[in-house]
Amino acid sequence: MLCSITVGLHAAEKQPTVTFYVSGVECGSCVYVVQQSISETKGVSDATVVQVIDTYANVVFDPKAVSEHQIAQAVREALPIHGMPYLATLKLHVPDYAKHASKVGGLFARWKGWVELETVDKTKGELLIHFNELKNDPKKTGPQGWSLAQFTAAMKSPEPNGLGLDFTLEKEGQ
Repeated sequence: MLCSITVGLHAAEKQPTVTFYVSGVECGSCVYVVQQSISETKGVSDATVVQVIDTYANVVFDPKAVSEHQIAQAVREALPIHGMPYLATLKLHVPDYAKHASKVGGLFARWKGWVELETVDKTKGELLIHFNELKNDPKKTGPQGWSLAQFTAAMKSPEPNGLGLDFTLEKEGQ
């Protein structure tokens, strides 16, 4: 079964598109409520939610206005039609992860409480980032919680400030 909804709200240039994998989606109505919740998030300019074997959402957004964590929180806050909350994850690949697992794990220890790292396949470097519930501060403007920009800087910057490691995010339909 393929169910897809796309909403374009002023797609801007140079805004990243990130693929979030969404669990708990069972029907077209689930696709709709997840897409609606994401598209109503301030800073999101385009959202496409697709239900196939793995449900995913391609989201175009302004990282100066909203973080990946806030988008994942919007997924969590979508009305759970079948009783279980929808949860967003990111899939990434870290070459030579087996050699650097403790360093990467130490990096994620910085964000304990915000995100959790799951190793899918250590030898292939396949990892999942799970987002914990985010308590947005309504008085704060701009991005809150964990962001891909922080992660990228910490991973790719040379040591001693960063890990000097490359990674790729899994993307769908792009």
